[in-house]
Amino acid sequence: MLLNAIRTLPECDVSELIQQIRRENTADLATVLESWRKNVTLPPKPLEQNSLEGDLSVLLGKPTLTQSGVSRHYGHSSGLSLVTEDEDYSLHKTTLPLRTRPENWTNVTQDMDFVRQLFDLYLEWCHRFYPVFSSECFLNDFESGRQKYCSPLLVNAICSMGCHFSDDPRARTNPDDARTAGDHFFAEARRLLAEDETTSLTTIQALCVMGIREPSAGRDSSGFAYMGRSLRMAIEIGLHLDSPSSAAALRLTPSEIEVRKLTFWGIFVLEKYALRVQLCS
Repeated sequence: MLLNAIRTLPECDVSELIQQIRRENTADLATVLESWRKNVTLPPKPLEQNSLEGDLSVLLGKPTLTQSGVSRHYGHSSGLSLVTEDEDYSLHKTTLPLRTRPENWTNVTQDMDFVRQLFDLYLEWCHRFYPVFSSECFLNDFESGRQKYCSPLLVNAICSMGCHFSDDPRARTNPDDARTAGDHFFAEARRLLAEDETTSLTTIQALCVMGIREPSAGRDSSGFAYMGRSLRMAIEIGLHLDSPSSAAALRLTPSEIEVRKLTFWGIFVLEKYALRVQLCS
């Protein structure tokens, strides 16, 4: 508004406006502009013409894509890279099949009815309060074997938390010790994470679930670490970006956009809650 006023007002008004700005503190500029808005009719701001400045403003903050189509965001200059990034810098990249059978989602058990029971417990007692993934997309991919919204890491992380709400002896590493609930699934999740730390949507969601689970086992610091790692991975692939140019750059479908939003805001709320717990403890 200030630039628009200087560009469009008569010379006498511009001189008066500049003198008033010089007399005022920076913090009072909003008051100055508000008074001018009431007393002087400013013409509407002209539409931006095609210019280098306008083109760059669209690119700023836009994520970039690796050769494998994975998004990467590293600040306002992300979309300005002139060199296509390599496909992956990970030393432990594990190529997973596009489809997998339900019994191959976890090595802990082959009883998929038990796994589905743990899903139901998690969705009933945890997901309602802390939704960090789309339950519909997750369950659909679990049954179909697709690894877009489901992964072995996420499955084991969810099961490790679901075990805390189950009375089934199979939910415990030691059937006689309730404190071991979910430990076998969590150990499998940690193994999978160590084998492949590639940043992805399901890895971010799994880390967040692991961050929820750890404090319930009395390991608050470990839980905070998983949550923090999940949030930083989310920013790395641009989940926090909410603009049409970002969605277009990543070629996202409407459902993908909604799942990304759900994941980011779920993580954001959990991180704020964890911070408050730390400050109050």
